[in-house]
Amino acid sequence: MAAPAGHTAHVDANGVLIRGPESCGTRQEARPGAEDAAFIANPATPVRTIYLNKNGGTYTIKSGNVTDASTNIASTIAAGDGSPHANAVIPPIDAVFNWPYIVTCVKKHYKPYNVSITETEPTSGNYVEAVVGGTGSSTGWSASSGILGVASADNFCGVTEKGIAFSFATNHIGITNQDDELCATIAHEVGHLLALEHEVADADTMSYVPFATAHAKSFTTVDAHCGTDSQTQTNCMCQTTASGQMTNSDKRLTQYIGVRPVETTPPTLNVDSPGDDNTLPPSFNVVAEATDDTAMDQVAVLLNGTTMASSTSPAGNTYTVALSKIPLGSYTLEVQAIDLSGNITKRDIPVTIALGATGESCLNGPDCSGNVCASNVDGSQFCTQTCDDANTCPGGFACTVVGAQNLCTPDGGGCCAVSTGGDSRAAMLLALGVGAVLFRRRRHR
Repeated sequence: MAAPAGHTAHVDANGVLIRGPESCGTRQEARPGAEDAAFIANPATPVRTIYLNKNGGTYTIKSGNVTDASTNIASTIAAGDGSPHANAVIPPIDAVFNWPYIVTCVKKHYKPYNVSITETEPTSGNYVEAVVGGTGSSTGWSASSGILGVASADNFCGVTEKGIAFSFATNHIGITNQDDELCATIAHEVGHLLALEHEVADADTMSYVPFATAHAKSFTTVDAHCGTDSQTQTNCMCQTTASGQMTNSDKRLTQYIGVRPVETTPPTLNVDSPGDDNTLPPSFNVVAEATDDTAMDQVAVLLNGTTMASSTSPAGNTYTVALSKIPLGSYTLEVQAIDLSGNITKRDIPVTIALGATGESCLNGPDCSGNVCASNVDGSQFCTQTCDDANTCPGGFACTVVGAQNLCTPDGGGCCAVSTGGDSRAAMLLALGVGAVLFRRRRHR
């Protein structure tokens, strides 16, 4: 992006221009009634929810302090042209980003504080939304601005209880450490909704200094001048120290949203799949339900004590952790539910990893001794194999023509309809590594 004349742009460690003066478009203005002096005594508050939305949506930009995450209404303070927009469409996040990594990164930024981060939109109560995707053009920013994010902060210097933070993912593509940079933008814009303003400390989440230059980002504990970097200091809107024109992001978060309570109650954990003494293919899913009395962090899966994979993104309370290409052999599979205070509940399950015979369940071809995984019309998947007159199918299976080869498919059980020539109905899809194909029955003479 090009920096407007008279402004200093930021470059990464390689000298590549990545940030201009509008990297964060959030207008820093104390609102009527906002806490704009030294810390005001704040009673203990319940945990606040931050909703991370990677799926986009349609937002209405209106005049006034009207921001409401539950109804997708934002204020014109977040609009580049300062005008209302009836239908500001934010697309889903670009596929080039590692979303699970970004979610974990944002959680790390806010781990010390009394917040709960979810990827499922709450159905009641106040919550802050961080929508991630697209460019600023949807909300009135010019295409040349290269803006990275903006917050609809109605109560700047205080907490915008129903605030919306826009992080424009597409404008991060090609930036050095783009996943870390997008994480920092999300945490930065949400920070504006939680009483924070810009500060100059390189490593602070609220500075403009890029991740590739700072090498780390967090809400730091030092008093720092307000502004976007050490060369661009400004007067503070929200004074936080006795010296006046200084701010401290950690202190302000501690004051306005509180620290995460110290607790020792472990999470609950129920492993739905696999069960005990299972023989599993090299690729399989671990499905577990986990909850905590404060906030969950993740469900992790270990094999013989080595962490293989984890999930921070449940569907409700259900976590699915995918494992693949596990070497054949016997293992102790350990499933851990970990809350944000570090408490762990675990379950140990003995498993054996082996290639599946024809008819056994699978996720992909390498799971099977025949190197073919078939998907039935009901969604179930099973191993199969090539066949001919010399290489016959096991009982219950018949040789079927699939493209240029013959494969064993369930025979005579009524589980599958047969697709023929012009029939558009899919009887069975065979996952052969290059896509799914329809089959027709090979008739024996």
